[in-house]
Amino acid sequence: MRVGMLLAPLAAGVIALAMIGSSCAAEAAVVVTPAARAPRTIRVPAVDGAAALALASATRGDTVVLAPGVHRGALRITAAITLRGEPGAIVDGGNSGSVIIIASDDATLESLAVRGSGRDVMKVDAAVQVLTSAHVRIRNLEVSDVLYGIYAERATAMQVEGCSITGRVKPMDESGTGNGIHLWYCAGGELTGNRVERFLDAVYLAFANDIVITDNRLQWNGRYGLHTMYCQGNRLERNTFTFNLAGCALMFSNGLVMDHNDFVHNRGSRTYGLLLRDCSAGTFTNNRLADNTVAVFMDGSNRNKFRGNLIENNGWGLLVFASCAKNEFAANNFIQNDYPVALDMRRTSNQFDDGRTGNYWSENAAYDLDDDGVSDVPYAPVSAFAFVSKQYPDLTILAKSPAVAALAVAERVFPAMRPSEAVDRFPLIRPARVASAERAGIPRAAGPRLWGVGAGYVLLLGLGLLGMTAARARTA
Repeated sequence: MRVGMLLAPLAAGVIALAMIGSSCAAEAAVVVTPAARAPRTIRVPAVDGAAALALASATRGDTVVLAPGVHRGALRITAAITLRGEPGAIVDGGNSGSVIIIASDDATLESLAVRGSGRDVMKVDAAVQVLTSAHVRIRNLEVSDVLYGIYAERATAMQVEGCSITGRVKPMDESGTGNGIHLWYCAGGELTGNRVERFLDAVYLAFANDIVITDNRLQWNGRYGLHTMYCQGNRLERNTFTFNLAGCALMFSNGLVMDHNDFVHNRGSRTYGLLLRDCSAGTFTNNRLADNTVAVFMDGSNRNKFRGNLIENNGWGLLVFASCAKNEFAANNFIQNDYPVALDMRRTSNQFDDGRTGNYWSENAAYDLDDDGVSDVPYAPVSAFAFVSKQYPDLTILAKSPAVAALAVAERVFPAMRPSEAVDRFPLIRPARVASAERAGIPRAAGPRLWGVGAGYVLLLGLGLLGMTAARARTA
């Protein structure tokens, strides 16, 4: 008992000393911890190996600036830094592998010329590869002579802005390889203000959801301006798709929104402005589809809404397969298309009005006795010849023949000859007021072709009269 009483104060003293010691150690630790380092700017001369060393030593927040000249790739970014080029800075991959690889969240790549990737499709040799990273920003790149432009897999919220990307594929060459911007298993990204040309597909999205694509020019590619596979909820606005095999090919993708886009001059034996294959619940508004072989092709696509679009001077306006159902077309302008609508079904649930408003059809000789802006007679946009030529395309050579013209007159006189029940119940007398998505540098398609035909007849008549006058003068 007495021993315990003597040891108690001693134990308390030992505990107190221990607490004081730990407190002092903590203060010492605080004192010796260095202050957070301020971000650095590292300027790198165009010397072989210098850029790679600078990137290896850079840490979060640093900016690596490449001086004018040629910097040899491959370069790898593994920290949340900015890699920027001064005017004249070029990163050259030497035609081997990918030129720049980004494997870090929050990295930025901007203001560089990038060229000379490898040619290995299996390794996806690209100007820029983004691997399993979030919030990567790629801006103002000048990319040329590459297999893939920008390739990203499992990237979240990536931004690609203001880049000019040129590949190695000849326009309309379907045998080419490599895509301009290729996103695989990505979500929430933005592609804005880019020009992409001479790839198999300018933009390719696979399992890429909620991507916003705006103000891009996708042209002169081997196959498609934009190609989607198994995508959900993507949005496309104010883009131009021109001189491709198909402007935009959407496949197995749902809930898409397309607004104020231009699909123009996509021409060839089987070229399309907009191709929908197994796409449903999409909204297509205020788009311009002009001078395409087929403006809109649909197969296995349901419950899509088309409103306020200008479909002008195409071979086929709408080419719709029997596998499509419950699509709605209202307040669109169909102007001077060879075949406004071609179906391969007699009965259809596709609607060519919304119950109140129909479409404007330039071929419709409509009349409006009550002057309400709507024709007093419904209009059937599918002609017998369009119905037959849909199944036998070789017959299109007879499209402007007298026999086909006589068949069209017979259909008007005898409605029972109509091959399809598709009908616009409220056809418009005058074109609807729509935003046709015309932008600078995109010429409007030619006006009604009847002017050209009339001018030809006037010219022939004038030549005939001139010949008759000359003949009379000789006989006199």
